Amino acid sequence: MIKKLLIAAALFPAASQAGELYGNVEFLNGWQLPDGSYQTAIEFDLSEGWKTYWRTPGPAGIPPAFDWSGSQNISNIEISWPTPHVFETFGLYSIGYKGKMTLPVRITPIEIDAPINVDLNLDFGVCSDICVPASERLVTELSEATPDVGVSGIKSALTEAPASAKSGGIRAASCALTPNGTGFDIRADLKFANTVGGTPLTVIEYADPDIWIDLAETSANGKDLTATATLEYYGDAMLLVDRSAIRITVLNEDKAVEVLGCPAKG
Repeated sequence: MIKKLLIAAALFPAASQAGELYGNVEFLNGWQLPDGSYQTAIEFDLSEGWKTYWRTPGPAGIPPAFDWSGSQNISNIEISWPTPHVFETFGLYSIGYKGKMTLPVRITPIEIDAPINVDLNLDFGVCSDICVPASERLVTELSEATPDVGVSGIKSALTEAPASAKSGGIRAASCALTPNGTGFDIRADLKFANTVGGTPLTVIEYADPDIWIDLAETSANGKDLTATATLEYYGDAMLLVDRSAIRITVLNEDKAVEVLGCPAKG
């Protein structure tokens, strides 16, 4: 986390808001599902030459931060991230999106028969020739009477999610964790059904704000892919890694496959 903040400070000049420089961001009300939840989305319509970032943006980017605390009647929020692009700037990689990007958000109410009041404060980074911090407040009400908005775009975005390990051709996955004094060195070994081509980039994630994992060093040999990274821990309590909470995403030529959970090698 400390490393990410230092990089952000170096990339982001002093600026109050990006204003309309980068384009437009709006909330799409979507539609109500049979279980009472709502399939909504956040739509980024970025100006030519601008990009924004994926949930794990790499060393040259900043992740978006979602603050839903002002909302009412929400029990669960699930974000479905479309497959991102890999960018290289001055030798540093970042992961994100350009042009128009629809980010599906499924919102489940506490009380199904009551309206949902959405009040989202969204902080995110945008980059062109310069990088600037941006923020948007998105407010709307969702109810049975709310007209459907953005249905076709949201449905299309839902099909752009990374493939699962099974459908993406991963036949086996294992991880070795070696203590290093500040966390763990991670080695992930993935075996694909077919030869791994292109130039894959691997992201290893663990959902803990006190953990930082840099982009993995990736090597591929035939059907085998190996990714190594360092997990740095900045918390005070003892670190216990839940292997089922490890997420591995392999990005390759604007395609992606995602592995959830990484057991020890048998």
